[in-house]
Amino acid sequence: MEGRQRKHCHCGKLCRVQTSWTDSNPGRRFLVCPLFLMILWCYGEGARGCCFFEWFDPEMCSRSKDIIPGLLKNRGKLEQDLAQLRSREKLLWGFLFLSWIMLISMMVGGLRDNHH
Repeated sequence: MEGRQRKHCHCGKLCRVQTSWTDSNPGRRFLVCPLFLMILWCYGEGARGCCFFEWFDPEMCSRSKDIIPGLLKNRGKLEQDLAQLRSREKLLWGFLFLSWIMLISMMVGGLRDNHH
């Protein structure tokens, strides 16, 4: 935790550093009890246990809070576009490969026909 002393939660476990991706705290890290995360994952929002929570990073300025969600959305869109383009590229390589196979088979077939 970058030079900070490791912190323990109310139940004595070593806290985990998580990252918030909400619009109000994008990229802001916080400390939370690992047992609480496990209980929440297993039992849903009605889970009981150590509810330790503490911000690790200071609050961001309002400009950062306004800009970061848009940047994240743009990044997500670009990653989605890239995945689609890679998929299309694979398809085009497949078509190219098949066209070469067909061309070679036609050439070989044409050579056989000329020899008979």
